Amino acid sequence: MGFYSGRDGELYVGSSKQAKVQSWSFSSSMAVLETTSLGDTDRTLKAGVRSYSGSCRLFYYVAAPAAGANSNLHEFLIAAMKTGGSAGDGDNDASPEIVLTMRMTTGSTDIRDIQFSVFITGVSMNNAVGEVASADISWEANGAPYGSTGLID
Repeated sequence: MGFYSGRDGELYVGSSKQAKVQSWSFSSSMAVLETTSLGDTDRTLKAGVRSYSGSCRLFYYVAAPAAGANSNLHEFLIAAMKTGGSAGDGDNDASPEIVLTMRMTTGSTDIRDIQFSVFITGVSMNNAVGEVASADISWEANGAPYGSTGLID
């Protein structure tokens, strides 16, 4: 039996491993539907709709400072914000879904994944004296998780 630590975690956008990830998390919740009727003495429930959300923190990182090099935040920012058009026109492209894979691994034979198709719902960037520039990303899943390998199997 072994334990996992933060150094065993990885985050992928599509098939691209993200560099300099400090943390990732996800949570699941389920609404319940009450089926109690008049005359019942105990509350009864049925399973309702499940939802999934999560977040991650990335330290701002550019692998090669060559012209045109993208940062590790590039895919998140593209998914969250659109630029173009005229100032104040409110007429830019819709935000796309992206696939996030959260992984815990202790080598090539022990890989535990869970994948979600998500919409990025928030981006908060921080740049302060004496600290590494970072971004907090939040997301909501579209549908159930899939591609799970070992994490919930």
